[in-house]
Amino acid sequence: MKMNFKYMVLAAVTILSLSGCNDFFKESSQDEIKPTTTNDLAAVLYREAYPYYFNTDAYLVLLTDEVQSNGCTYENYKSRQEDGQYVFSFDPEMFDGYKTFIDDENSWKNYYQLIMGCNVILDNADAMTGSNEEKNNLKGQAKLLRAYYYLQLAMIYCQPYRNNPDNNLGLTLITTAHVNDTKPKRSTLRETYDFIESNLLEAREMLKNYQPTTCYRVTKTAADILLSRLYLYEENWDKSIEYATYAINEGPALTNFNQLSSTYNVYQKDGSSEVVWNYRGVIYNSIYFNISELYWGHDMPYSASKKVENLYDQVNDLRYKIYFSITSGYQCDYVHKTQISSQYDGEHGVRMAEAYLNRAESYAHKRDADDALKDINDLRKTRYAAGSSYAITDVTPDQLLQTVLDERQREFVWEDGFRWMDIKRLGLSITHVFTDENGTKSTHVLKSNDLLYALPIPNDAFARNPNLQQNPR
Repeated sequence: MKMNFKYMVLAAVTILSLSGCNDFFKESSQDEIKPTTTNDLAAVLYREAYPYYFNTDAYLVLLTDEVQSNGCTYENYKSRQEDGQYVFSFDPEMFDGYKTFIDDENSWKNYYQLIMGCNVILDNADAMTGSNEEKNNLKGQAKLLRAYYYLQLAMIYCQPYRNNPDNNLGLTLITTAHVNDTKPKRSTLRETYDFIESNLLEAREMLKNYQPTTCYRVTKTAADILLSRLYLYEENWDKSIEYATYAINEGPALTNFNQLSSTYNVYQKDGSSEVVWNYRGVIYNSIYFNISELYWGHDMPYSASKKVENLYDQVNDLRYKIYFSITSGYQCDYVHKTQISSQYDGEHGVRMAEAYLNRAESYAHKRDADDALKDINDLRKTRYAAGSSYAITDVTPDQLLQTVLDERQREFVWEDGFRWMDIKRLGLSITHVFTDENGTKSTHVLKSNDLLYALPIPNDAFARNPNLQQNPR
């Protein structure tokens, strides 16, 4: 098995770099061993389709109202300030080559590489030796992961679904790793969402009997939560409620923050019950937010905004104490959803809190206050200090949706692009004040329903596919 894995990984890496897999299972020499079993192919899946260490979306928080600019108070921070400046200031050319461009910002390339890994599995699983259940487990994981990556890409590079999905641009839907000369154009946004939906529904069926022993693998419950997310984005409230309910009824319990020790956070599987799927990747040690450098004795260029911190009951809401690193003596605080010392757990994936919040928001849109507040209060009960008053009860019909959205921001602060997508879905305008190295301030506004809701695709993608269409800007 170890020998097989060596050559499988070599083959998979070669294939992904060439964007094709037509000869994936052909032996190129008598010394190489081709994958032939479902166990062999599973090793390729874990290596090439799962996002082990993946920080590619860290820049999204810079687009939101959850980050502030503090200027550059120390020469060694200058590069960090410059790295985030064009995203923070909503520059329509933020990813163009003549400015500082971080590879982690190239989500288009990074996600499509993982999609290629998923396609390798789907192209070849049926030809492997193994049981039908093993093949279904492989294909189900690959379909779910592919759907997740496409949903992330749509969050970044597409307009919100409510904005004319039949005419707005979606993604290039690549369904095979087979090499050919076709250079696909972008689908419509509706076609993209329909493709994601079909993949998640198929994955859900294939994974119904799959019970991994680790939260580093995707499952049926992960599919249910992602379906509730997809339908929420489509404003299909009843479907979002339906699949969130499946997850709540069948998934793990919410983590009680009163029982988290000082060494655990919400995404750490050993101390948090609600982790459905987790993968490595952290915000707090990205190119923009490096907490370790605070010990140099100066404010960092970017940090959590006071606006988002003021959303919390800073005495009783344990999320404020657990999610935030409060830097005494500085104006910059940071958010993290796993411990700095964690070697395996990351701040990305799927957890049960989302099911409650997706369902609560859907109920709120249907003006069902009782059910919406029940979900919110079930969540808040696990987040507030024992014995404190956590329940929200006195909400008018006009306040209901905003109450849910505020809870959503408290729970998902700095996490996985949630706030960026909510800004798009809600048609919000965001104002940033950028402070340069001389202390000069400039104001930058992302207007409601701005073209920049669909971020520009990095230029290198067009060299690979001349038929690709850039987002208007």
